[in-house]
Amino acid sequence: MEETLQRIVNDYRNQGIMISNEDAEHIRHFCFRKMEIGKIQNKEEYLPHLFKDEIRNYLFRKSVNATSMLRMEGKEKCAAYV
Repeated sequence: MEETLQRIVNDYRNQGIMISNEDAEHIRHFCFRKMEIGKIQNKEEYLPHLFKDEIRNYLFRKSVNATSMLRMEGKEKCAAYV
């Protein structure tokens, strides 16, 4: 992974937010695919900005999914007592 992208990942890790190397690489690949589809000319300049946004999107989706799972688990427990 490029040094600039690794610094972005390390900044999150230093804040206590865990992002695996595998997830970071998946996000990086997703960014390249997105730039290809969007026909971005200057990929090297645009990539760090897009990568940072996509990590935030990834973390948001991960938190929403975790919250949803906890709510679903709570409903199952409530239904079991009815």
